[in-house]
Amino acid sequence: MSATTAISPEPALDAEPGASARTDAALAPMVIEQLRHAHALQVGALQMFDGMLDAVRRERTLPEVADLLAKMLDAFEQHRDETARHEREVRARLAALGARPARGKELAMRAGALARVAIGRIGGQNYGANARDAYVFEHLEIATYHLLEKVAERAGDEETAQLAREHRGDNCDMGQKIRRNWENVLSLLLASKGVPPARDRQRHDQTLTQNNGSRDC
Repeated sequence: MSATTAISPEPALDAEPGASARTDAALAPMVIEQLRHAHALQVGALQMFDGMLDAVRRERTLPEVADLLAKMLDAFEQHRDETARHEREVRARLAALGARPARGKELAMRAGALARVAIGRIGGQNYGANARDAYVFEHLEIATYHLLEKVAERAGDEETAQLAREHRGDNCDMGQKIRRNWENVLSLLLASKGVPPARDRQRHDQTLTQNNGSRDC
């Protein structure tokens, strides 16, 4: 070989024919696993919401905060319906991929939600604890859908990724609504203890309904 003979460079590692397809195929089971986790989480959320809402409806409170309680209940009931839709859509996406929900994961999430409701019943209704737990759960759902979205994107499954983005946005909205309403939660907590809270009706009503349109989740 002469000194002027060109030496061909080694091919890039990512240039191997079929490498992308093999990556997608390897990630497909991970998409299903993350969908199953998201579905179990929705099942647990429904169990928790149903227990919370049932307890709150039975709770007596001061007339001064009756309208505020009604508005808070309405917000949580709407999100409960939204969560039920999320559960159906995730289950349908699993079916479209030829998979079914993981029964074991569902049972574990149901058990955890039921335990939380039982503890609430033993200790008495606590609006602060309800709001706190709901806030934490919303962010658990946000994190779950972030991961599902990224795995789906890497696997080339845009339909699942879009589903994850939409569900995460809904949970982000609810998390922000709870965050804006801590003063209202305190008013309800005080009222449940028989302490008349000082309320600014206009401020509280605006806080319940406003949405700045930002989804920084």
